[in-house]
Amino acid sequence: MKVAPIPENESERQKSLESMGILSTPRDPELDRITRLAERIFKTEFTAISLLDGDRQFFKSRVNLSASETSRDISFCGHAIMHDAPLVVGNAINDERFSDNPLVAGAPHIRSYVGVPLSNAEGFKLGTLCIIDSKTRNFSDSEIETLKDLAHWVETVLALRYTERSQKQLLADLDAAHRDVMIDSLTGVWNRRGLEELLAREMSSSRIKGGSAGIFMLDIDHFKKVNDSYGHLIGDKVIQGIAAIMSSSLRDHDIVGRFGGEEFVCILPGLRLEQTMYLGYKLCDTVRDQCRVSDMNGNPVPITVSVGATWISNESTGQYEPHDILRIADEALYEAKESGRDTVRYRALYTFGSLDDLKD
Repeated sequence: MKVAPIPENESERQKSLESMGILSTPRDPELDRITRLAERIFKTEFTAISLLDGDRQFFKSRVNLSASETSRDISFCGHAIMHDAPLVVGNAINDERFSDNPLVAGAPHIRSYVGVPLSNAEGFKLGTLCIIDSKTRNFSDSEIETLKDLAHWVETVLALRYTERSQKQLLADLDAAHRDVMIDSLTGVWNRRGLEELLAREMSSSRIKGGSAGIFMLDIDHFKKVNDSYGHLIGDKVIQGIAAIMSSSLRDHDIVGRFGGEEFVCILPGLRLEQTMYLGYKLCDTVRDQCRVSDMNGNPVPITVSVGATWISNESTGQYEPHDILRIADEALYEAKESGRDTVRYRALYTFGSLDDLKD
């Protein structure tokens, strides 16, 4: 095996990459759309947008890869960024660079790979858009050109997206090591610690500047049965699928995180009270319609979620802490599960009256 080489301008490249603020960040809906599209076009087993950061390969977006990062020295993408042209490997077993690579000899048993280098505005190669399969494969010139077009799309998103801020202000305030502990490794969205920090910031902003936000707590219905019936690998795919669906279906500045186990939290800044129930039901409908996970035999696994909702404004947050808000949302979630699941229940911080008539 040939260890992935290091570019001569590595120090400058790393500094440029870090300045973009895209490392150790939650998954990006637009980038997820690109990797999902690539998977559908090429019908490969794995698709990823990788960023080469120090001694690791960080997956900014991924399809069917459970790991959020790997060691850089065994990465195919580490070889790909050394050239301007795509790196094409039809059969890794017959390639002296990769034949005894741990990712070839063991899981995920890589055989074919195409990686298109991704560059930023300063001309530094950040990583790749890559498609990977456990089967040998010959890629046509047309397929490679299509992947290059998708890679250009990725570069455009990276150039535009990270000039924006909002929840990204948290990322600007923290170094990469601190951000790492706020990201859920399985899904790539915020974890409980990150959610609590962001909710505290949203509440503080609401008190000082005015404004409002909807808070949703979601729980996967009958998730224990999913794990018991189909196994934990399928359970992990369900969790990843729901995280991806929520990230792509909500607005860019909305906050999505995994609260723990099969529970998720969404924070929607600027949401009006009368929109709350509608958005809650829309989340239920979106998961039911779009979460397509199959068992080992190719049969679909039916997935629904229950949603507990509450709403905060500058008038209602003064006496509450973030854990109080999440507790109220959790109480509403319990009511939704007691009501038969795959539904929404709302609990106010103080009395607004019933919002059941806002479903329509």
